Amino acid sequence: MKKVLFATTALVLSAGFASAEVALSGDGRMGMIYDGNDMQLSSRARVKFTLTGESDAGLSFGGAFRVDQENYSANKFRSAARGTAGAVWISGAFGKLSMGDVLSASEMAIGDLYELGYTDGEFAYDVEEISYLTGDGVNLDQGPTALYEFTVNNISLYASVTDGSDTAWSTTVGADTYDGDDPDTDAPSDSVAYSVAAKYEAENFWVALGYAGADVVDTRVGREGSVTADEISLGAEGKFNNFSIKGVYLKYSDRYTGEAFAEELDQTYGLAMAYQMDAILIEGFYRRDEYQYEGASDENYDAYGIGAEYDLGGGATVAGAVIDSDYLDDTVVDMGVKFKF
Repeated sequence: MKKVLFATTALVLSAGFASAEVALSGDGRMGMIYDGNDMQLSSRARVKFTLTGESDAGLSFGGAFRVDQENYSANKFRSAARGTAGAVWISGAFGKLSMGDVLSASEMAIGDLYELGYTDGEFAYDVEEISYLTGDGVNLDQGPTALYEFTVNNISLYASVTDGSDTAWSTTVGADTYDGDDPDTDAPSDSVAYSVAAKYEAENFWVALGYAGADVVDTRVGREGSVTADEISLGAEGKFNNFSIKGVYLKYSDRYTGEAFAEELDQTYGLAMAYQMDAILIEGFYRRDEYQYEGASDENYDAYGIGAEYDLGGGATVAGAVIDSDYLDDTVVDMGVKFKF
């Protein structure tokens, strides 16, 4: 249940805006996690502020952030005040423009695999989240992301861009730029990361195609420097009665991720399925990441899981899941109750 801060709304209205509102919402959870060795208790509660308004000319605008995302002094890399947490937006006949910790164009169009468990995949380090090249908190060194969306009939177009990366972007832009001496700590300096995508939506299915580019550190020995990595993404989802299925495929070029040796992420693909029966939801996914190594054999990392949820009504849900991941080299389990306020 959302609570509206009427006093704040009245104050904003008196400032001459056509309409404005500040709303409170939140989420919480409590349960247990088995990390492969031990059973642990896990709980949290979060509050979210959503600010919306409309100008006299009919432009809609707003912003949103969680309380835990606004600690300017303690967490300089994840703060709504710095633009790397939360988001602000403005929309009208021209479309919608958002800025902050927003998704890239590719991820906005395609998204991730289905989240499992009462922690929504966090107990397995979010292996259901596809590793897009830019956006969604992955590119902290690239600063805030700007996302533009425009929809005509059944077709949606997306474009996103960052303001250029810098190792010490949180202090002074250009203060500690990339020099190529240490690929483990350096980052490309003032390099724009971008993404474009298109999506077609019908009554019971959608398909989307995206492209992204960004400078990354080349970890190949003797060739340390900045290279431009590319990403082509393709996704589709269909819903038929109570059953839904989603597929995601990403192909990368020059995406070097290793620290001590040349580790290149070549491609990622996954499949997710869900079945809804009244208050019961059953979900599962499979994902594979394929890596290429210079001077060594290629390696594949698989992850798969299955989970179930039971809707208690009123924003409360009992959920649990089992996920096996090569990244964890283990099988992990969670079970508990999650809430939406």
